[in-house]
Amino acid sequence: MEAGVPKFALSRFILWIVAAIVAGYFFVSCDYNKFLDSNLSIKDRILTAFTLPRIDLGIDLQGGTRLVLSVDLEKAVENRLTLAGKTLERTLKKADGRPTPSKREIKSDHLLFTFKNEDVSRRAGEVLREQFKDFEIKRTDRQVEVRISNAEAIRIKAGSVEQAVNVLRTRMDNFQVRGMTVSPHGARNIVIQLPGIENSDEIKSTIMKAAILEFKIVEKSGYDKDALLDEFDGELPSDKMLVPGKRSAGDAEDMWYLVSAFPDLTGDQIADARMTYDERHHPAVGFTLTSDGAKEFRELTSGNIGRNLGIVMDGKMISAPNINSEIGGHGQIAGHFTMHEAVRLSSLLRAGALRAPLKFEQESRVGSSLGRDSIQKGLFACLLAFLLLFLFSLFYYGLVGLFAFCALTYNVFMILAFLSYFRATLTLPGIAGMVLTIGMAVDASILIFERIREELANGASYRKAIKSGFGGAMMVIFDANITTMLTGIILFKFGGPAIRGFAVTLMMGIVATVLSGVFFMRSIFDFILDHTKIEKLRF
Repeated sequence: MEAGVPKFALSRFILWIVAAIVAGYFFVSCDYNKFLDSNLSIKDRILTAFTLPRIDLGIDLQGGTRLVLSVDLEKAVENRLTLAGKTLERTLKKADGRPTPSKREIKSDHLLFTFKNEDVSRRAGEVLREQFKDFEIKRTDRQVEVRISNAEAIRIKAGSVEQAVNVLRTRMDNFQVRGMTVSPHGARNIVIQLPGIENSDEIKSTIMKAAILEFKIVEKSGYDKDALLDEFDGELPSDKMLVPGKRSAGDAEDMWYLVSAFPDLTGDQIADARMTYDERHHPAVGFTLTSDGAKEFRELTSGNIGRNLGIVMDGKMISAPNINSEIGGHGQIAGHFTMHEAVRLSSLLRAGALRAPLKFEQESRVGSSLGRDSIQKGLFACLLAFLLLFLFSLFYYGLVGLFAFCALTYNVFMILAFLSYFRATLTLPGIAGMVLTIGMAVDASILIFERIREELANGASYRKAIKSGFGGAMMVIFDANITTMLTGIILFKFGGPAIRGFAVTLMMGIVATVLSGVFFMRSIFDFILDHTKIEKLRF
């Protein structure tokens, strides 16, 4: 045995084979009855008997529902401005001289504070400019106008789409839809793909629920809406609002609650929420606040003992319990829920509220028969590529061509193992990526074999030629695959769902190509030369 030849060729080769068997066991299953059914053609036996139970299939392979939603970005900016109202006012109350406004108004794109005189408004403007850099503050006489700056508005719009995607992913996890994808598309659209789901009514209702939870002190309440409006001459000021709700589960008509348009505390301060039971053993939602939220909640409840605390969800009053004492970091929402409603509300609160409303733009369905047809055609394309490459390798390189085909088969096994382990979704473009990977893997084998031929032609010994061939071709293979990997990363970052499916299998295929085409095939050569009577192989 020449110097430099690996001493553990057999153990390395066995390790590669064991890894392939373990991977295949976990992601491939076979219906042997179908495989042995003589009434089926060989093609139908292979296509129908072998399945990939641990690999999530995309909507184009198993059918399902595709939803396109748009985010109301303008409403996101408006909501941010509304939520900032309380913070701005709280800051003014704590400032020197307490320049609190005597009136506040909510306009479509700005807040307007009115003060008792010009000196107070000047002081308020100075305080707000000093502490709120993301707002444009303008003062005229007794009024201070607050607008969100253009730079902040752009950040809010971009952040609202990203936040909506994250919230929807968390909500969708509760449905445990295998292969489900939620991804941004364009400036304001979000694409949701639900493989295997044909009736998506419950999912859509969960998706569209804003889940905006607000705590507000109730100023007045009653069944007569007009009587509450009479106090304001029939029209509410912009800083007040009427919220409908039921006083008890058996109420036939809505109770109306007069509250501030500015929330005293929001659901953003909730750290956790779980289904629990109230003192009557009815389903309820228990929540835990963040440290900052607990502090604000304590201040809110301690200053309003004896009054009702309104719990408002998406513009409706869930409950309005009386504040009997100071409340800290834990609370409970009891609103005559069923168990299903309580579980659903707690999951919505854990996922977080949407910063902006969503609107359905498009809904389409892909039939399962079309998905099966796509799988069969995709698998047939892969098998045809395999067969043609096998014949080419065997004809052109002989026995070493068979080694290249073994490495190619191992390559595909590794791709499927990666898809299974990382729970990546296999799509029709993903199958196209696998076919492309097959071609790239063969290209790597050709580079190695041709390099070995050159070394043999230059008079190198057989083992030295093999060592130099693998070592010399390795850098070329790495360079070629690194550039392709960068392309895959760009496609995954900026492409839509279909492009991402292609990019995922492409990148996994690159890793598998390097491992199988270089290291696994080198183990085959070392094993053959060290543990068989074959001393030379024809290239």
